[in-house]
Amino acid sequence: MHVLLKKLSTLSALALYALASPAGAADLKDFLALPRPAPTHEIRYGAAPSQGIDIFLPAGKGPHPVAILIHGGCWSDFPGAGREQLRPLAADWARRGIAVWNVGYRRANEAGGGYPNLYLDVAAAVDRLRSDGPALGIDTKRSVLTGHSAGGHLALWAASRAGLPAGSALRQPNEPLPVHSVVGIAGVGDLAAFAPRLPGSCGRGILERLNGGGSDPFADVSPARLGLPESVRSVVMVSATDDQIVPLRAARDYRNALPAEAASRVRLRDVAHAGHFDLVTPGTPAFEAVFEEVRRLLP
Repeated sequence: MHVLLKKLSTLSALALYALASPAGAADLKDFLALPRPAPTHEIRYGAAPSQGIDIFLPAGKGPHPVAILIHGGCWSDFPGAGREQLRPLAADWARRGIAVWNVGYRRANEAGGGYPNLYLDVAAAVDRLRSDGPALGIDTKRSVLTGHSAGGHLALWAASRAGLPAGSALRQPNEPLPVHSVVGIAGVGDLAAFAPRLPGSCGRGILERLNGGGSDPFADVSPARLGLPESVRSVVMVSATDDQIVPLRAARDYRNALPAEAASRVRLRDVAHAGHFDLVTPGTPAFEAVFEEVRRLLP
């Protein structure tokens, strides 16, 4: 029964994604058909196939600035999803001088995934940069955390981990990797505000596997609830005006939910005449807008 429900959820998400691209915009089929260059290196941090990190390095010895990248895909395991879907983007950025730390994680409908392991995987993969990055010629102090769609939610969450409540199953003994800037690419920062849209965007059952339940299910999984640590100096929420999966409202909900001082560190950038997948499809104006923001935030 669990396998059947997973297949139905996957088919639902794929169908919704396929129907959600406006005319003229890159669609899911085209996005998933992009060539996927092999990474320079790969790191395994767990036994599951999804528990891996692709590293794309620029030419030269470095040390290179780095973008920590987290993929989307409705927090779900479906054909073509996973960190592999962002390899075209990662290869493009590496060609232009930015190392990419492309994170995989066990997803909500994957064996061993969902709460809390989905988040613990993201934290473990992000924090591996501290121990493994320098030997690869990566300057870990020149980093930006970014992610697309569901990965945007996880990037914002990873940047806000210092605010995890006491007793949360997501708290860890080690200090999180310091993060000073985030680029949310069609990201979901206020999971509670987005929750009513989630069944229509990603299929039923995903939300329940994303949170810890209880009286306050969003307390430790919604970046808006965790707040924005003072160490995070800048957040840019890049949105596409024609995005029908994560609309412009999502970025505004996140900024509006933060206290005034934290909200002042969040900037919105709306890309006109673009859809959800244009933002991560090399060669589109929307893709260039995202790269511009990432490049600007790397010292």
